[in-house]
Amino acid sequence: MNISELSKLSGLSTPTIRYYEQIKLLPKAKRKSNGYREYTDNDLKQLSLIQQAQQVGFSLAEIKAFLPSKVSSWNHDALIQTLESKIQEIELLEEKLKVSKQNLRTMVEAINNKPDEITCEENAERLMNLYYDKAKTP
Repeated sequence: MNISELSKLSGLSTPTIRYYEQIKLLPKAKRKSNGYREYTDNDLKQLSLIQQAQQVGFSLAEIKAFLPSKVSSWNHDALIQTLESKIQEIELLEEKLKVSKQNLRTMVEAINNKPDEITCEENAERLMNLYYDKAKTP
């Protein structure tokens, strides 16, 4: 298949495909007699794998580090370790997001539960002091 067909099937732009080839994420395409690149079903599968890896948080550099030029040369143990490491990163991020979400909910609650006897300006100052004091406390 040519690059435009590969582009349609993969959902990637032709410049992106050329870039992946340039940085060796995708094997160098064979050339037809007219100079056009010729891609295989394996190239399409490799692009799909690259896209899936990006969707779960891998950078192109990380993908390049664990994606061999030939599937037969994949280092099983290294791949598993890389994937497990990414899972740990995601779990840490989930914990940070959970804390951030709870902090935001606490702030919304504090704003919504303003004592009736104070103005919005006084409430803002009360909240700033509250969060300033929390930040200073270990």
